[in-house]
Amino acid sequence: MRARRELIAAVVLIGLGVGYGWLTAGLPDRTMPNTPGPRFFPWIITVSLLALAAAMLVRALRRLAAEADAGFGIALGRGAAALAAFVVYVVALPWLGFLFVTVPFFATLMALFGERRPWVLAAGALVVPIVVFVLFRHGFQIILPAGRLGWP
Repeated sequence: MRARRELIAAVVLIGLGVGYGWLTAGLPDRTMPNTPGPRFFPWIITVSLLALAAAMLVRALRRLAAEADAGFGIALGRGAAALAAFVVYVVALPWLGFLFVTVPFFATLMALFGERRPWVLAAGALVVPIVVFVLFRHGFQIILPAGRLGWP
């Protein structure tokens, strides 16, 4: 059953990648010289998503014959819980800001999908959002939502 879920996920991700690429294809060009235009990062995301989804599709097709139909309900429950956590994340993001919402969101997802070591949960939940925040703020010079608190 794992291969079937992986196959469905790969097809859905390929569809999302194609849709996202189609939606971002109409973005205007930037007239400033030597700068990436508004299409640059969406196309990086599109190509990356399609490449990873294609790799997932190949792996799922290789495993499809060997997998059994067991455990679908458990994975569906975890997926629903992750979707609920994402909805809470999206709703809370404008109010609390990126760092204050992303840390518990990452911890929740890591716990949902099997991480049980507390130090790995804490380290992953702290390090990943901080690295993303620093990368976007200082590397890409994109300000992430600060929320009503105004920090950082």
